[in-house]
Amino acid sequence: MLFKTSTRPLLSGVIMAALLLTAVLRTLHLQAQPAPFGYGFNVAEWDVAQVQAMGFTWMKVFNGPGSRLPVNVLLRVDAQASDFNNLNAFGDFVAQLAQAQLGYVDAYEIGNEPNLDAAYGWNAPPIAADYAVLLCEAYGRIKAVDPHAIVVSAGLAPTGRVQGNWKGHPGHNGFYQDEREFFLEFVAAGGGDCLDVVGYHPYGYSANYDAAPDVPSADPAQNCANGFCFRGAEKLYELMQTNGLGGQKMWATEFGWITTPPNHCLDDPGWQGRQWQIVSEAKQAENLVGAYEYAAANWPWMGAMFIFNLNFNLAPIYPECEQMRFYSVMGRPAEQALTDMPKVTPPATGLLDVTPPSFTDIITPGQQPYTGTAVFQFRNAGPQALVYTATAQTGTPLTVTVPVTVGSLPPHVSTAVTITLTTITRPVGIYTGTLMITSASAAVTNTQTIPVTLYVWETVHRVYLPTVVRP
Repeated sequence: MLFKTSTRPLLSGVIMAALLLTAVLRTLHLQAQPAPFGYGFNVAEWDVAQVQAMGFTWMKVFNGPGSRLPVNVLLRVDAQASDFNNLNAFGDFVAQLAQAQLGYVDAYEIGNEPNLDAAYGWNAPPIAADYAVLLCEAYGRIKAVDPHAIVVSAGLAPTGRVQGNWKGHPGHNGFYQDEREFFLEFVAAGGGDCLDVVGYHPYGYSANYDAAPDVPSADPAQNCANGFCFRGAEKLYELMQTNGLGGQKMWATEFGWITTPPNHCLDDPGWQGRQWQIVSEAKQAENLVGAYEYAAANWPWMGAMFIFNLNFNLAPIYPECEQMRFYSVMGRPAEQALTDMPKVTPPATGLLDVTPPSFTDIITPGQQPYTGTAVFQFRNAGPQALVYTATAQTGTPLTVTVPVTVGSLPPHVSTAVTITLTTITRPVGIYTGTLMITSASAAVTNTQTIPVTLYVWETVHRVYLPTVVRP
């Protein structure tokens, strides 16, 4: 990850590797560029042609495609409490998965509803800090293989305002945790450093798509007590804003409304506790279209929305009364309504891709005063020209200088930008600077922050690879 010019050898070793990995984990999320707005389905049968015919651009799948599909792919990766007990094996699994799906998967969702202990959730009393460790392990492994893949935290399940305190965890009853309390604990544990996108499941329940969050009503179509409605996502985003993640996107990796099953299915155990959520097929169609239109008009922080689901009702593996079948849109009025729904087309802009996403060097006190250089590649990955401005933090203890601060890039063109780092003699410690790059294209402006870090250690252990001579 280091790009530098120096007369001394690159420093390596266990300490350097650990420090570089930490820096990468905390900065690579700036590289992933989620789409401005995405239309997606959770799918059981991979009917790509149907997805495209409906004007949708994403599919959420549960095993790797193994080839490039003509739509974007979100792959859900299993992550449960048992994986926390063997973190290295979990990391190896994720790394192998990312390598096998390199170029085929655009985004990875790590786990599912980890604030629940249900079979599809954490599968144990949920602990947000433990999930954060798993997410960070997966994040680092994926980014090492595919730096441009989007990593999404597991979609949280709306649970309402859970009462009680389990082993010091507020809003926890020993079985599941209030998603808002879980999120706060997750961020406090550092989970926010290991994601590109926050996942959430804003199911509509009985409420209309535009029902105001946390507002109770005697009318089921307006009742959003405890956040049980689509706009409950707004409350989670408020927490993102107040906890340092306001600049990140949220993805609704599952959302939808359940429709009426045959009468005999209502006695099936899978329907217990769900009957109050049932809406008509016509209302399902109205709410799904309304949800997309509402989000596109009012939520600039919503990056993609995946309906649950497209076609579970056509999958033979599910029995007749399986409740997931009745969230499906295939063969129901929602299929045509969603096809006819106007889609938001993102503007064609330039897209500045900066590599590496951070710079780190390690020296000993005897190598001071220090002057070093780092070379960054600025690439326009978009279809339109862009202009960029690079500025740096100046002053002590670490001075970052950018000789050329303004430039322009045609589509798919790269340029090298060199920065200089200097510092006077300093005691052992960690010294930081910042490179800020603002790019503008077609009235769209983006800003990236590139951390620059200098470690001053008493001793640095050097490790060199053996020389290999081609026969």
